[in-house]
Amino acid sequence: MRSRFIAIAALFSAVLMVGPQGGTASALACAGTVGVSNGTSICVVLPNAPSTSLTGDELVSITSDPNSGVMYLDWSPSGGSSIRLMVSTGPSPETGDYSFIWPTEKYLNGSGTLDVRSGSTAADPVSVDVTLDNGPGNDTDFQHSPTDCGNGCPPAAWTGAGDPVVAAVGDGPSDEAKSNSVADSLVAESPALFLFLGDIYETGTFTENRNHYGASALDGTPGTLWGRLAAETQPAVGNHEKVNLTAWRDYWHGHPTFSSFTFGGALFIDLNSSASFKAGSAQYKFVSSLVTDPGAPSCIVAFWHIPTITGGNVRSAELPMWQLFADNGGDLVLDGHTHNMTQYVPLDRDLSASADAHMVELIAGSGGHRLSGASSDAGGRILWSKGKTVGALYLTLQGAGGGGTATSITWTWLNTKGDQVPGSPDGSTVTC
Repeated sequence: MRSRFIAIAALFSAVLMVGPQGGTASALACAGTVGVSNGTSICVVLPNAPSTSLTGDELVSITSDPNSGVMYLDWSPSGGSSIRLMVSTGPSPETGDYSFIWPTEKYLNGSGTLDVRSGSTAADPVSVDVTLDNGPGNDTDFQHSPTDCGNGCPPAAWTGAGDPVVAAVGDGPSDEAKSNSVADSLVAESPALFLFLGDIYETGTFTENRNHYGASALDGTPGTLWGRLAAETQPAVGNHEKVNLTAWRDYWHGHPTFSSFTFGGALFIDLNSSASFKAGSAQYKFVSSLVTDPGAPSCIVAFWHIPTITGGNVRSAELPMWQLFADNGGDLVLDGHTHNMTQYVPLDRDLSASADAHMVELIAGSGGHRLSGASSDAGGRILWSKGKTVGALYLTLQGAGGGGTATSITWTWLNTKGDQVPGSPDGSTVTC
């Protein structure tokens, strides 16, 4: 069982009572507050009951009957607006229920209620009185993580004898069995570098980051779930967490929303596809200064969340950035957002498979949350696509072993068993 969870008291007394909706709760074993929301009996047990005062990271036990469906967890401070803590799409594979770690230090001190709703945000909640008390410093601001990644925390130079492997995938962290299996497989493969292609479900709140992505290895612990690779990770902002950039930056220790680094002699550029890619935008100017530099590396890999082309649909707002890369030596563009694995043929600046086309878009949105089917394109631009399959993309920087400089990049698609995905292309490569 994941280390973030501690033993929950087993001596519960069976309770039969009227819930907050006026319905009668089933005989759900509960040593805390029990009630009914949307026909589901819910039991909430605070860690220090009968005290309602919480400090730091606290485990809140939530069990339900039936033990299924979506749960919405909100913090409603007295006199303030309700704050979404987390959306759980089902019981956690680690605990078998809806228990969660509440990082109370990321919220202001005060009293209020923890509201648990089953199935719908419109459902009446089961509410528990709570007081958050993290000292006087939390009266006006939350406790911030260090900002030691304000420069993007570029990876150390690769000095291994073999060519380094770089993993990439997005659209997973949700504390579901499939999502967690992808995290486990990434840890097992132990890539030199991991590019997280965005989307921590549902909206990347402080609490979802802690429970769905996991405890972060950047915080001096081994980490849990996806957070075990945090020290080797370069994250891209997904559309799901774009509304919580404060929480995103805090989790990633001040990481900028767009940045670049050189690894294995290749230039990697990490962008925020929820912000402007138009000519003249901050990101466009940033990329232009990098790719037009006469000393730029020959291998250039860009990664962001929302693809420029999905199936046959083109996101016109991204075309200026695509063309900037295509005109200036771009080799690969890695994306998520579409919840499958898709490999395009080399495309030119106009997204055509012309004779002089070079840049390849690879979509690895196969991180385990709500997988979609394969993509198709009547224009013949898709080389291969695989749906309903969890796994990740693994790049090898050819020639970068022993401190060398990559001159080409090969890649393969692996499932969570570490095997090549059946039917995926063999010998995929781009020469820089």
